[in-house]
Amino acid sequence: MEVMIEDLQYEDIEECYNLNKLIFNEEYGLEEVKDLYLKIHNNRDTYRFLVAKWDGKIVGYTSVIMAYNLFDGKKPFMTLWWVGTHPEYRHKGIATKLFKRIEEIAIENECELIYFTSEENNYGAHEFYQKLGYNMHSDKAFVKMLI
Repeated sequence: MEVMIEDLQYEDIEECYNLNKLIFNEEYGLEEVKDLYLKIHNNRDTYRFLVAKWDGKIVGYTSVIMAYNLFDGKKPFMTLWWVGTHPEYRHKGIATKLFKRIEEIAIENECELIYFTSEENNYGAHEFYQKLGYNMHSDKAFVKMLI
């Protein structure tokens, strides 16, 4: 079966929303997600939401955000948020293809680096990221939830 990586389409939001609940056990209002999609989906130079489809079914996704830091260079950096693959579809090359597309977008946009965090005890994912050439730095990510 061929895995297709593409930008999320409006008609696929609910399916992806349900996948997010399954993987991360987090839930936001579906209508709010749809409204936000309409607000940001055309900002392709700063934001992409990619999905992996297996036989037409969404089985993986990630948010890709590109931004600039005013003081340390002329090139943008990329950060990823919520990289996930359906539990029944893991170890089938889906995340590898997703990361291949992520890196293509980073190169197309002349990003100097890709940055993301991972749960501290997610050892399987850490090993996977390292196989793809990502280095785990000793820097710690600090997050403060405001809502």
